[in-house]
Amino acid sequence: MTVVPDSSHLDVDLAVIGAGLAGTGLAASLRQRGFDGTILLLEAGRGPGGRAASRRRRDDSLWRLDHGAPCFSFSQPPQGLLAELWNPLMEKGIVQPDRGLVVGLSAAGSIVDPPDHPLLQGPRFRGVPTMASVPEALLKAAGSKTQGAFGERISSLRREDGWWCLSGQRRARSLVVTGNLLAHPRSLAMLGWRDVPLRSAVPLHVDPCFDAALEQISEMRASVRWNLMLELPRCSDHLPRQIWLTPEAQAKFGIERIVLHRQQDHRLGLVVHGLDDGSPITPASQPGLLVEQESRQRKALTELLLPWPELAQSLALARCLGVMRWGASQPLDAPLANSLQWCESSAVGFCGDWIAGPGFGMAEGALQSAVDLATELI
Repeated sequence: MTVVPDSSHLDVDLAVIGAGLAGTGLAASLRQRGFDGTILLLEAGRGPGGRAASRRRRDDSLWRLDHGAPCFSFSQPPQGLLAELWNPLMEKGIVQPDRGLVVGLSAAGSIVDPPDHPLLQGPRFRGVPTMASVPEALLKAAGSKTQGAFGERISSLRREDGWWCLSGQRRARSLVVTGNLLAHPRSLAMLGWRDVPLRSAVPLHVDPCFDAALEQISEMRASVRWNLMLELPRCSDHLPRQIWLTPEAQAKFGIERIVLHRQQDHRLGLVVHGLDDGSPITPASQPGLLVEQESRQRKALTELLLPWPELAQSLALARCLGVMRWGASQPLDAPLANSLQWCESSAVGFCGDWIAGPGFGMAEGALQSAVDLATELI
């Protein structure tokens, strides 16, 4: 991975906003297909990962916690171009099958079969040693002409004289966004923006393909998770990897699932994937919502962990590592049409798990959209 020492003055062939699975997968797939141009990945986080990010701690060099997606889900083993991107990661041991135990939990607190959910129906894989290892490896595979600029959130865009003008004096001939905050009206309230950045950059009727893409994106509904992260004392090995609540239990507790991440010294990281209650999220309201979510989820855990006495007893000793808000948009009826993934007149493209694949939030969708877009760009 190459980090740009000073990327404030930089012209590149392609800028990719977001260095998650889709963004790094796009860069790696482009290289596989012979693309020799310069690529810049711009990422708000501290490093590549997106929802496959892993939390590290300055006070504990051994601690790693996958606080977003706990595994990479597919509906079937990767095929075709997707396999060309994925299989080298398998061969190098960067990903491996996730055989961790998955159980269900009823509203009455009983252990039951896991719910029938798309994320649990096909092959599942884990990054080694963490989920972030996969986007890190994809970025490395993209070569020295791919650079990353981290810790920056792009909030404004401008298209001028055939260039996409980014923050500072960066310019790109083409632009790809891997999430849709820059395209979705929900960003206005959530981030306190005055307008939708992509819409401001390309006025209506300049590019019919672009207009159609933004219209479809605007109809997608927001999907928000509040992920509470805890550190627990050492626990035995006889614990499930994921605890999925049944639909009735999710409605009762406002929690989708609980994920356990064992550390090298047998301490336990626990991540609660909390559901959103619909409260308006704004820059002013978010700090209070984070506090409310932590309190609500920790209270729910005292009941949800009762089937595992060891976990329930260790909860009193748990150390809170914060709450992470994850947001994305979910298609109402169908993913973004492939014909709208690349808008040639405005030189802007879209990829991510909200575009392709059989289910929202799947690694398969993120990577399939990346290889599809790479093929189109080449």
